[in-house]
Amino acid sequence: MTGGYVGCMLRGWHWWFLAIFIVWTVLALQWTDVGCDYPEAYLAVVRFGTPEGLEFLPACAG
Repeated sequence: MTGGYVGCMLRGWHWWFLAIFIVWTVLALQWTDVGCDYPEAYLAVVRFGTPEGLEFLPACAG
């Protein structure tokens, strides 16, 4: 009986990870609009947040 509960909890976490990934992708798309490649854009979200002003220059420098 506990296996069903654990499986239900794992499915619940699945939706949270999917939601976080979708938000991260939306934020990364803002960096691609200012000239970053996709891998750089995902890292720029972690390092700098959203692009403001000329922040994309150090973020996309590699």
